[in-house]
Amino acid sequence: MSKLAKYIEKIRGDHKAHLILGVITGFPMVLFFGVTGGGVAIVLYALKELIHDKALGKGNPEFLDWWYNSIPVFFYILIHLFG
Repeated sequence: MSKLAKYIEKIRGDHKAHLILGVITGFPMVLFFGVTGGGVAIVLYALKELIHDKALGKGNPEFLDWWYNSIPVFFYILIHLFG
């Protein structure tokens, strides 16, 4: 098994779900609204962690949840700017 496959296998299922959500929601935001849309998506992911999970107590607030949501958006922004 390759090192990449082993690394991906070690990522928690919850974080994989956040990564997929970032791919699905981030792409249209950057596609239609550019860098501003990507920034809005990243801020919304953070607000979800802070408000829904932490303030309302309806989840477990984690920096890595925000990070895995945001990774695809950062890449989409780079592609938008330099692609």
